[in-house]
Amino acid sequence: MSRARCPPTTPGSASACRTKTSCARGPAAWPAPWRVAASTSPEASERRSHGGSRAQAGDRTPRPAREETRARRGEARDRAMNGLLRRYATGILPRYVMGQVAKAFILALLMLTSIFVLVVVVAKAAETGLGPREILLMLPLAVPSTLPYTAPVALLFAVSVVYGRIASDNEVLAVKAAGQGAMTVMLPSFLFGVILSLGLIVLSNDVIPSATHQAKAALLSNMEEMFYRILKKERSFDNPFWPFKIEVRDVEDKVLLGARFSHRNKAPDAEAPFDLHIYAARAAIRFDKQAEKIVVGLEDAYVIGDAKRPDFLLIDKEQLELPMPGNQGGRFAGTVQELTTGQILDEQRECYRRSVEERARQSIAAALWIASGRPRLVNWPTVREAIVYALESEARYNKLETEKQMRVAIAFSPLFFALLGVPVGIWRARGDFLSAFMACFLPIITIYYPLTLFGVNLGKEGMVEPILALWAGNLVLAILCGLVLRPVLRH
Repeated sequence: MSRARCPPTTPGSASACRTKTSCARGPAAWPAPWRVAASTSPEASERRSHGGSRAQAGDRTPRPAREETRARRGEARDRAMNGLLRRYATGILPRYVMGQVAKAFILALLMLTSIFVLVVVVAKAAETGLGPREILLMLPLAVPSTLPYTAPVALLFAVSVVYGRIASDNEVLAVKAAGQGAMTVMLPSFLFGVILSLGLIVLSNDVIPSATHQAKAALLSNMEEMFYRILKKERSFDNPFWPFKIEVRDVEDKVLLGARFSHRNKAPDAEAPFDLHIYAARAAIRFDKQAEKIVVGLEDAYVIGDAKRPDFLLIDKEQLELPMPGNQGGRFAGTVQELTTGQILDEQRECYRRSVEERARQSIAAALWIASGRPRLVNWPTVREAIVYALESEARYNKLETEKQMRVAIAFSPLFFALLGVPVGIWRARGDFLSAFMACFLPIITIYYPLTLFGVNLGKEGMVEPILALWAGNLVLAILCGLVLRPVLRH
C-alpha cells in the first residue's frame, strides 16, 4: 500500500507541526480541502483510465488541438524571427548604420578601383605599347579583376570611419542606454560583409575569369597593329622581356626591310648585351594568336655570333618562332586565371586521371615484362616519359587547386576585414578616423597579404595543402578580431 503524501507546508511553522500529526493519523485527519484532493472519485478514476488508454494508443490530444498547437508554435517562431530581423537587419537603427556604411563603401570603392585600374592599364600600355583606343578598350575589362582586392580595403575604410564617428558621437552609448547591446550596431556591417563576400564568390567563379580572357583577347587582337605601328614609327622594337631586339630600315605592307634580330645575352657575366645577330633582307611576320607566338619568315638571311663565337651561317626561307611580346612570366593573365571554376574542376579531374592511370599502366606493363623474365623488353623511355608526364599533371593539379582555393579565400576577406574594422573603429573612437583605419590596415598589410602570397607559392609547389595555406591569413584576422571584439562588447 502506497504511503499518503502530506500537504505542503512551510518548515518551522505552526502549520508544519499540525501537518506532522495529521500525516501520522492518515488522510482522515487532513483538512477538508486536502481530503477532497486526495480522494478518488469514480469519475476521476474513469478519466484517468481513459487517459491511460489514450496514452497507450498514442493519441493524447485530439487532432484539431495538435494542429492548433503546431500553428501557435509556428507563429511564435515567426514572431521571434521577425523580431531578430527588425533588431539586427530591417529595423530603423540597422538600416541607418548599413546606409552610412554603404555610402562610405561606394565612395572608397570607386576611388580605389579607379586608381588601381589606371595603374594596371598604364603599366600594361607602357610595356606593350598600347594606344589611346586600346587603353579605352581595356579599362572596363580590367575593373572586375580588381574587385577582389579593392572591395575588402574599401569596406575596411568604410567601417573604420563610420563606426569611429558613431562611437565619438556617443551613439553606441545611447544604444546601450536604451537596453540594446553593442552587437545591435555591429551586426549590420557583419551582414554587409557576408553579402559582399558571397557576391565576390559569384564574380570569381565566372565573371572575373571571362573578363580576364576577353581583355587578353582584345589585347592580342590589336597586338599585330601595335607591333607594326611601333616599328614604322621608331624603326625598332625593344622590349626587355622579349628575347630579341628588332631593328628595321623600313616597313612596307607588313614586310620588314633590312631587318636585324639581336638575341639578348642572359648570362650573368656577359660582356655584351647580345650574343647572336640575325640579318635578313626581307622578313614577314605572322601573329599566331591561338599558340600565342610570332612566326617570322626570313629571306636572304644569315647569322653572326658574338666576339667569343664569331660564327657565320647562311639561312634562307627559314622560320623563327618568338613568344608574344609581354607574355613572359605570366605578365598577361595566365591560363589558370582565365578558367572558370567549372573549367578548373573539369581539368582537375583530367589531370588526376592522367597522373594516376598513365603511370599505373606503364608500371604494370613494366612489372609484367620483368616478372616474365624479359626485362629487356621494357620500354624504359616510355616509362620515364609517363612518370614525367604524371609529375607535370600533378604540378598542374596543384596550380589549379591553389587558384580555386585562393578565389574563395580572397572572396571571404571582406567579412574578416569587417570583423576587425568594426570593433577597432569603436575602440579608437577618441582618436581620428584615419588612425583607426591604419590600426586595422597595418596588420593586414604586414601579416595578411604576405601570408596569402606565401600560401600561394607553397600551394603551387605542393608543399602545403592550398586550403590551409590560403586560409591562414583569414584565420589570423579572426584571432585578432576575437582579441578586440570582447572588450568592446563588455565595455
